[in-house]
Amino acid sequence: MTFGPGTAFGRAVALGLALAALAGAFASSAEAATKKKGTKKKPAPIPAVPRPHDPFEVTFSSSDGVRLVATWRPSPSGPSAPAVLLLHAFSRERSELAELADELAGRGFATLALDLRGHGESTSKGGARIAPSPSLQTSPNGFPRDVEAACAWLRARAPRVGVLGLSLSGNLAALATATGCAEGGVAVSANADRLPQLAGTRPSSPRGLLVLASEKDPGRADSARALDASGQEPKRVLLYAGAAHALDLLRTEPAAKAAAYGWLEERLGPVAPPPVPVATVAPPEAAGTPTPTPGVEVP
Repeated sequence: MTFGPGTAFGRAVALGLALAALAGAFASSAEAATKKKGTKKKPAPIPAVPRPHDPFEVTFSSSDGVRLVATWRPSPSGPSAPAVLLLHAFSRERSELAELADELAGRGFATLALDLRGHGESTSKGGARIAPSPSLQTSPNGFPRDVEAACAWLRARAPRVGVLGLSLSGNLAALATATGCAEGGVAVSANADRLPQLAGTRPSSPRGLLVLASEKDPGRADSARALDASGQEPKRVLLYAGAAHALDLLRTEPAAKAAAYGWLEERLGPVAPPPVPVATVAPPEAAGTPTPTPGVEVP
């Protein structure tokens, strides 16, 4: 029997080999496509947001290695003046607090406006970038460590420390007074339900705390009463008509802002007023007047 390539059997063998090769090529192509489809791309890095230069920027680290960025405004009254730590609401940042810092400076206070971890420019831990996470709102190992680090930084620069916190940070202000990090605090529109979780094993009964809230801000009036009830004297709670929340409450209710500043002065005082600028230029009427020489009468 002949088995050459020209025979029917040879042609059948050649066709079989060709089909097998084609099937192998298709399988390899399908496998490659499957692998390509199943490969996960690495997420693109979160781009850093360019920010204007801050001539008062300072940095320091939390106890767990987060690089914290803040704006330090020394008091025009000098190093003996008390300092106020300013804390933004969740998902906000320190730049919003500039107006409060300016007004407190006018009353003689030094201020430190802090970016809490994952916010603003406080986004680096061990070289890795961190972002805000809802879990931070109840974690005792996150924001409370930032506040402790900031208060310790202030202790080296001011004799007395107060804290003003907005919304979630109202709980952080309360916690700072409970743990002795601050001599007084102001909590604006706080959610008291989160205080026990943020405290963890820390003391959580505030002392020297003023609590401010709007009556129609959902849940915040009840939270203000609860936070005040859990605190120790001196303490005070003030409620305002309307639904303004956090920074908006201080902006729209002059009485609320005045109460906050007055409370800080009571708890941290005395506060020396800023020095009055001294004129260094001779008044216009003195220009051209000859300078008297000792012992010589000027005609």
